[in-house]
Amino acid sequence: MSDVPMLIDSGADVTLIPQEAVTLLAATMEPDAEYEIMGFDGRKSVARVVNVDLIFLRRVFRGRLLASNQEWGIVGRDVLNHVSVLLDGPRLVWDEQKSPGK
Repeated sequence: MSDVPMLIDSGADVTLIPQEAVTLLAATMEPDAEYEIMGFDGRKSVARVVNVDLIFLRRVFRGRLLASNQEWGIVGRDVLNHVSVLLDGPRLVWDEQKSPGK
């Protein structure tokens, strides 16, 4: 599945996958694994654990991610710490920051 709407959130500890994408992928939810998460506004919710492969900037991140009840997901620091991303706020765009000579 491609084109899953995701927000880049360097303030988020973990990556969240939208429940709709989890359902369409028929991904395996871990039966007794869930975490309490808190949003920036202090609201708490429970997120279930799902085993999926996330492809971001041509890299595959395999393993346990959390399912979100939102229409979009969040790319958090558990993924962002492994890539170099350039955020251009004035132009409202982002891109992979490539090392010189690559």
